[in-house]
Amino acid sequence: MTSSRRALIAVAAGAALALLGCPRRARDAAAPGDGQPTLAALGHEVGLTFPATARLLGVSRERGIDDLVRFKVELRRADLAAFLAGAPVPPDAFEPGEGGLMGPDQGFWNPSRAASLRTGQAIHEDHRTLNIGIADGGPGTVFLYIVEHGT
Repeated sequence: MTSSRRALIAVAAGAALALLGCPRRARDAAAPGDGQPTLAALGHEVGLTFPATARLLGVSRERGIDDLVRFKVELRRADLAAFLAGAPVPPDAFEPGEGGLMGPDQGFWNPSRAASLRTGQAIHEDHRTLNIGIADGGPGTVFLYIVEHGT
């Protein structure tokens, strides 16, 4: 085998490994129904209870040194008070704006474009952090931006 052929094989092997992705961090993103967990399962995972009328709009995960799950939910405005009553973030802890809690926009995840976004945070004893954003949606609806991360 010639040295140029060995070099070509080495480059092709390196490219194939690069396409497989970085082992330190993996990203998964999908719209609901693409093999992703249900809203009830996500709520259980992060310690939130959603009303039956809530609708999951998208979910993504990052696995690495700190794991992260983020998902967006559409909720009837009439159900917001009951949702907040069971959430670990007190209603008066929400402040206007993103506050650095939501991360960058990506696909379904668009907190920087959300109308009247308010955010709050709860830090759990297990070194995990829950961030909740609430934004105005269409008539009678709000969007919830949920992010939980930690080691």
